[in-house]
Amino acid sequence: MRVLVVGAAWTDSSEMGCVRGLRALGHTAEICDLRQHLGVPGPLQRYPLAFLVAEYLLRSTVREPFYLAQKALVAQARALRADLVLVVQLLWVLPETVTALRQAGVRCVGWFPDAFTSFGRGTFLLAPWDALFFQDRFIVERLRQSLGAANIHHLAQCCDPSLHRPLPLTPADEHRYGADLATYGNYYPYRARLLEPLLDLASRPAGDPERLTLKLWGARPPRWLHHRVRDFWAGQEVTGAEKCRAMRACKIALNTNHYAGIGDVNKRTFELAGIGAFQLTDERAALRDYLVPAEEVATFSGPRDLRDKVAYYLARPAERAAIAARGQARAHRDHTFERRLTTLLSTVGLPLTG
Repeated sequence: MRVLVVGAAWTDSSEMGCVRGLRALGHTAEICDLRQHLGVPGPLQRYPLAFLVAEYLLRSTVREPFYLAQKALVAQARALRADLVLVVQLLWVLPETVTALRQAGVRCVGWFPDAFTSFGRGTFLLAPWDALFFQDRFIVERLRQSLGAANIHHLAQCCDPSLHRPLPLTPADEHRYGADLATYGNYYPYRARLLEPLLDLASRPAGDPERLTLKLWGARPPRWLHHRVRDFWAGQEVTGAEKCRAMRACKIALNTNHYAGIGDVNKRTFELAGIGAFQLTDERAALRDYLVPAEEVATFSGPRDLRDKVAYYLARPAERAAIAARGQARAHRDHTFERRLTTLLSTVGLPLTG
């Protein structure tokens, strides 16, 4: 089967995870990154700011930033002779494009790997999809009930064992990435508040026995975020092998789920497990569906418990290592792109292997 995956073509993206997973199942898969068709000159496409400027200008003129890129999507699907177009970035594809693809005999499926707060205008709900998959059960239940739509399904996030794996650490890696506690991702107020119970300890002077070394990897904190969490920015984003090393070099890899992720857990849950990092995450009811708390992952509930759990696990390296090892084995066994895509294809009635 020939599949065109629509979304971001950077190594760590869910979209590229789908491409690699589909190829591992024996299918032919290509990526279609519509940002390349927004009129941004080639030399500038390596800079994220160029895409933000282009999107802003298009939003203020044609209203739909990816309007100009729809013909490129249809053309690439036609050139590939695609049997399936799998859209991860639902906001990039207009309903009329899905209609045109379906009329041409191409199956169209969406897999939205984010919270409902990222729905934008939600125009994708008007498209005639073969099926839509969401990572959050809350979204599935709400849309199924409200819209009476039987083609909406739950599909959890996952890890990519080719990327998220326990890489060995050199002394240089330990020096660069080592920390008592670290995490990666975007800065936003909710995450800043969740980290507050640890910031007093992280602000203690060097030599203080209660001092906590804290490294927050990710893009530069936004200027509008007036919060002391900015002081602990590690200076860069980490992806691929660098992410693996950064999370394995820290003693505790902290995972804070987004407040709008109501009925499931985030992608970082599976990535950290697959990397073989010791993961401490906020308690979510759905977590037990994927990892066993206190055996394959550690959890906390509220600010006081966060501080207590950090202190508890920092003093128990052997327990951390055992939990990390069990979580890593579980993630690579049960929570991979190959597993998730097999579920997706089976649900839609498409061939599981090429």
